[in-house]
Amino acid sequence: MKSFWAIVNLTWKNAARSHVFQLLLLVLLLCVACVPTTVRGGVAASDFIQISIFYTLSAISFILALSAVWIGCFVMTQDIEGYQLHMVVTKPVSRVKIWFAKWLGVSLIHLVLLVVAATATYFIVLWNFEKQDYPKAELDKVRAEVMVGRRVYQPVRPDFDAIAREVLKRRVIELQSKGQPVDLSPEGQDKMFAEIKRMVISRNTELPFENIRTWRYENLPKNPDKPIFLRYRTYIEKISSKGQRMTRGLWLLGVPRFRQGQEDKAAAQNRNSKDYDIYFFQLSAGPEQAMSGVFHEKRLDPKWGFITPQQEVYLRYLNVDDTKSAQFFQEADGPKLLIAVTGFGANYTRAVLVIGLGIVMLAGLGCAFGGFMSLPTALFVVISYLLFGSLSSYILGQTYVSGIGDQMARLVAGILMKLVIPLQVFDMTSLVSKGELVEFSYIAKLFYFYFPRALVLYALGIIMYRRRELGLIIRK
Repeated sequence: MKSFWAIVNLTWKNAARSHVFQLLLLVLLLCVACVPTTVRGGVAASDFIQISIFYTLSAISFILALSAVWIGCFVMTQDIEGYQLHMVVTKPVSRVKIWFAKWLGVSLIHLVLLVVAATATYFIVLWNFEKQDYPKAELDKVRAEVMVGRRVYQPVRPDFDAIAREVLKRRVIELQSKGQPVDLSPEGQDKMFAEIKRMVISRNTELPFENIRTWRYENLPKNPDKPIFLRYRTYIEKISSKGQRMTRGLWLLGVPRFRQGQEDKAAAQNRNSKDYDIYFFQLSAGPEQAMSGVFHEKRLDPKWGFITPQQEVYLRYLNVDDTKSAQFFQEADGPKLLIAVTGFGANYTRAVLVIGLGIVMLAGLGCAFGGFMSLPTALFVVISYLLFGSLSSYILGQTYVSGIGDQMARLVAGILMKLVIPLQVFDMTSLVSKGELVEFSYIAKLFYFYFPRALVLYALGIIMYRRRELGLIIRK
């Protein structure tokens, strides 16, 4: 193991000699020192924390990810093209051990930088926040909604594919009954299905004036001892940040009421029976005015008894816009239910852990391709690989599909997503800046789904690295 750690030490020294690494390190220091302090007073307390955390942590993760790829490629190609590896392999040290030592060295130096930068950011942001003169009520709201780790519960999503298939079936029958031509070929049916599904999803997001939408949530804790927060955002007339204004709506909360009038309530709630009805009660005296296009939160007290024995929650929303316009709810916006699980520091640590996992994977990719390619080629291949993953994730996330071109793009993107690693899956900054919990189950899922893909590339890189003929390397 002495030779292994000697190579790790040499990797650190080689990384420190790289001018690009020195430049990225300088940029990292500037981000940690300057970005958190650029946010000044004049903004809401919640926005102050969210902006500070989001931009600083995003900058840190991007710089370190870029540096990990560069150094991974650099230390491998530098040893080969600088004839250093020629001397090392004359010793009883296998190339496999050299490769793993290089990977560990690159990973360690970036993990150390990540821990130092993230820790400094955490304390700088809190220190800068404490200097602001915010009212106590606003500070309490920030501590309850932002500086916390809250588990997110999304409403049960309709089966849009099943709904679209049923609508397609009825439409074909209707067109045939009218004697109109219907394209029954697989291509024609797929096109009609895509158009109908887009229409169904679009209608699901729209809530016309004086209409009510009901949401159902599952797997809520039976007896939560902390408040549950309803987080929502509505849009007026269209889902766009432009042209938004004040609107009105009324939230109603469903409360189960058992049909057996004389039965003990506590005993009834412990049963798995559905022998109850849901009654909806207003969360306010009347329709409330709120700004569209921005997030709002409402506090729900578990003592109200709105969680059913099946651990479900029912919510309704009535659109009473002043101009009788339709309101829109994005699928990604929920509305969500959030319950505090851990503190801000613990949730922040989880986000840093995810970023660290991504950096370790990127360092391995750099070492894998740098072991048998030149530096420019290895950088191009790794960056292209990551861009393919990001682009595929973006294409699959689009709900609008029109024409054979879009369908082919989704098909290719679906295949690529089974092979590549999308870089954005390791970005937890948006969650931690909004006080949403970074679940350990999600971290395990990232490791389970993406690390085996990286291992395949690592194995390929090690094989090519072992087979590379060092005698053919000639310095130009």
